Amino acid sequence: MAWIYLALLVAALGLTVLRIYAKLRAARQSRAESWDEQIIGRLRAQGYAPFNDYSVDFFLALPDEAACRGVRARLEPEFSVDVKTLENDSELLRSLHATKTMRLVVPDMQAVSRRLTELATEFGGRYDGWAAGKAAGKPAANAPDAGSSEVVGVVLKRFETPDETRVLEHGKFEVVHLPGLTVGRATYQPGWKWSTHVGPGLGLSRCSVEHVGLVLAGAATAAFDDGTVIELRAGQLFHIPPVPHDSWVVGDEPYVSLHFVGADRYARS
Repeated sequence: MAWIYLALLVAALGLTVLRIYAKLRAARQSRAESWDEQIIGRLRAQGYAPFNDYSVDFFLALPDEAACRGVRARLEPEFSVDVKTLENDSELLRSLHATKTMRLVVPDMQAVSRRLTELATEFGGRYDGWAAGKAAGKPAANAPDAGSSEVVGVVLKRFETPDETRVLEHGKFEVVHLPGLTVGRATYQPGWKWSTHVGPGLGLSRCSVEHVGLVLAGAATAAFDDGTVIELRAGQLFHIPPVPHDSWVVGDEPYVSLHFVGADRYARS
């Protein structure tokens, strides 16, 4: 009789796990669909005309060329597809962009997002969302316009595919360009020091770039010539004025921070 009770217990546990998985999957899908709706709502607030066609770029991160070929075969010719290399992801090595001209209608966009999420998962990858821009197509006949001929497009970027990577000794500084803003991500290994590993290449002993940023991981210093030394730790927002200062990693963990001011000039001659 004991084995019967054990079998029932295993079955009950299995059913519980399946229910939890179904709820988590539904929650993830709900969040994704809510994101599509929010983005379209913002575009409409910025002047989006609901009967116009727009060029939409969809982004998928995939593990290898075989996965890219499989996804491409499923999307073309409905989508125009191109593939680029992902430099800073150890598992997902390719970035696939699928472009389609369509109206930004919430149910249609949610359906495409669901389809691409399932497709990316099938090939061991990840769906990273979409960005919309003005298409060359004309509005549908007799369709009302929202009153604006220009629409501010949504721009989505990831540090896995930066616009620029400045390679430093014991570190790197990755840069992405957004409209009106350049954002940098600094990653320094233990032992890194600005005056030793960056300054000599610029002919400088101190950094004079202004910094506004957020520490994501690890710890580092901002050391000024008057003897002031400030430690920057994970979770802290910081402003370093444009006066000469040195910096180095503290401890045995890599230091990672985002830079919202000064990224365009940092570590550049």
